[in-house]
Amino acid sequence: MATVFSSIRATAFRLTFLPWLLALFAGVGLVIADVGNDVEQRLSNIRANVLEKPASGDVVLVEIDAESLQKANNWPFPREYYAVAIEKLNAAGAALIAFDIDFSSQSISEQDQRLSDAIAKSDATIILATFRQRASTVRTDYVESLPIPALRKNAFLASVNVQPDSRGQLNRYSYGTTTDDTTRPSMASMIAEVSGNIDQSFSIDQSIDPDTIPRIGFVDLLNSGDLPVQLSGKKILIGGTAIELGDRYSTGRFGMIPGVVIQAVASETLIQGTNLQHLGKFPALVLAASIIFLCVATKKLTSRRLIGIAFALVIALVFLLLLVEYLNWFTFSNVPAFFFLGVYMLSQKLLTTTTALKNSQYVNEISDLPNEAALQKILATNEFGYIATARLADFRELLVLTNTASRKDFFQNLADRLSYLAQDERVYHVDPDMVAWIVKTEYTLDIRGHFDTASALLQAPIMAHQTKIKIETNFGISSESLDQSKIASEHALLSGIKWAWHDSEFDDAVGQKHNLLIELDHAIEAGDLDVVYQPKWSLAENVLEGAEALVRWHHHERGLISPDIFIPLLEKAGRIDGLTCYVLQKTLDDVAKWGKRRPGLSCSVNISAKLLADRGFVNKAISMVQNSSVDNGQIIFEVTETATLANPERSALALKLIQNSGIRVSIDDYGTGHSTMSYLQRLPVDEIKLDQSFVKTMITNSANRVMVLSTIKMAHALGYKIVAEGIEDQPCLELLTRYGCDYGQGWHISKPLTSEQFEADWLDREVADTRLSA
Repeated sequence: MATVFSSIRATAFRLTFLPWLLALFAGVGLVIADVGNDVEQRLSNIRANVLEKPASGDVVLVEIDAESLQKANNWPFPREYYAVAIEKLNAAGAALIAFDIDFSSQSISEQDQRLSDAIAKSDATIILATFRQRASTVRTDYVESLPIPALRKNAFLASVNVQPDSRGQLNRYSYGTTTDDTTRPSMASMIAEVSGNIDQSFSIDQSIDPDTIPRIGFVDLLNSGDLPVQLSGKKILIGGTAIELGDRYSTGRFGMIPGVVIQAVASETLIQGTNLQHLGKFPALVLAASIIFLCVATKKLTSRRLIGIAFALVIALVFLLLLVEYLNWFTFSNVPAFFFLGVYMLSQKLLTTTTALKNSQYVNEISDLPNEAALQKILATNEFGYIATARLADFRELLVLTNTASRKDFFQNLADRLSYLAQDERVYHVDPDMVAWIVKTEYTLDIRGHFDTASALLQAPIMAHQTKIKIETNFGISSESLDQSKIASEHALLSGIKWAWHDSEFDDAVGQKHNLLIELDHAIEAGDLDVVYQPKWSLAENVLEGAEALVRWHHHERGLISPDIFIPLLEKAGRIDGLTCYVLQKTLDDVAKWGKRRPGLSCSVNISAKLLADRGFVNKAISMVQNSSVDNGQIIFEVTETATLANPERSALALKLIQNSGIRVSIDDYGTGHSTMSYLQRLPVDEIKLDQSFVKTMITNSANRVMVLSTIKMAHALGYKIVAEGIEDQPCLELLTRYGCDYGQGWHISKPLTSEQFEADWLDREVADTRLSA
């Protein structure tokens, strides 16, 4: 069975985490390969269009445009022109004058002196451009071209170097350059008066519209008395914009624009504070991958919902980036995250479609649960113990109360409840009115308890969307085939009983009854029957209280034979007394032996309902206890609740006789016989054992929690001790302890053990008392 279920788990893994892993590898690979920059720039341009804003107006561009070149008719301009420009700008109240012009070579000395004097006399800050360039085409070192000494002695120097990316576009701008250990701030940094790490760059904010930068033609500045732009307190940037000057660069949004305009937009970026910190390509990718991972890990979302969440994340990331850029917080790259989400959606859809086509033959169309073909595939390729079926007694009413969608929800909820009993928690929808499962291994020795638990699980109505539906079910079981289990459930329905073995099970048992009884007698005489002990734990004192004696028969040919088979045969044959005396004697011997190491431990022995009515057996059992070295009070006779209901008067007399001898009396499986606490009050009882069908489901079933708590309170009020059987996990144990339950049994505490195992594992007081508290 492990092979088939590992295949199922592998399929589930592919449908959940494999698309996520493929998408994650794709997204990380995109980052490592540094692919997708073109897409990133296009997305940036789209955001810039959405967030477009005007320039601040603090920077005014004095452009040497085509008209200036034509009117001056003299290029390069005499440096006197620039001196006049400085004087006029000072007269207009400019705060700063920056030149994106090369002054690194000597001109006519008078012209150089004229410009030098103007710079020296300027009230406005003067910034001159420097250029970092290769020393020669055959050398790898760099030199910095500086303005001539006469000009730079009274001016600040700023680098105007720019570096286009691999696509030849100029979308980023540096805070400065370093040449031969000389650090030079960039022109934009100087104009904006914003400093930054020289080794870092920032994205030019292309949402700033260059056309909104105030402009004056250079020739207009020289010739006009009244300037069209208010220049007082402004920062002036002078540079060439004419095509003939050739200083033009390609940008992502605006195409080819003059270098001086780029300097101006970069300055505006710093002035407006939109030189946002770029968090890189991983944050959005990690965010998207984490959200999808958490959604997948819940295992509650369908493939369609996961794809919808991925698409919603794409939209959310778009608006998130727009928001943080609008608020001037920071920026990041969305492309790897978009690639991750795109690959995830495609792979999720592809895998879901292909897997659905492959597995459709193994899925019930009504409920989306695995169908009979899926179960038969497992039965054909794996060993199994028992197959159980649950047949809905009123399926026609279910059809009336539900539609297609709510019917699917009903069967899903039904399967969720019964999965607790199923191997690998898998329930199959094998017929329109029937589900089936392979019985968990731990239930194979307690089939009656298995179906008692199943009945308890189905006591509360099952939801079909908003409709509560109360169902009646009949169960069948077989160790041979699904068909036989189906027939058994039909037999239970027609016979008005809760559950039934397939007839062949009983036929085989009846056909072999005489041989089986003889073999059982031989097994008792030879001591081949095993008496095992399940520890009984004191929840109040957190110590070992005792144990319950159970019988096991490992047949040399048939293997392990369930007590649910051979005990009914012995009862029907009237020979259950021999087995009970055998178990009682073995128990007395073992308890006496335990007393040498751990005195005072109690032990329970089950008494058949038929024996409770046998006065001779009752006297014999009491005599066996009295003749042993064990104190009578250490032995507890357990009788089922239904046994006391069968013949109340005779039961009361027998139990009174037992209790008067000092042997304690326990009512087993309380809650299954529909007796009331007031009825039990009339019986001589010391202890009540809550049936495991209520205990096992009390964590998930509020009705059973109420039943357990109320039973504990009423029992204590009447002076009874309470034992909870069927404790299978820590939360259940802790809840019973809080409720004040006295004792507990179950596989969470310990499975049934041989006498030797019990001695080794539980008789050491220090070890035993710390087993559950460790």
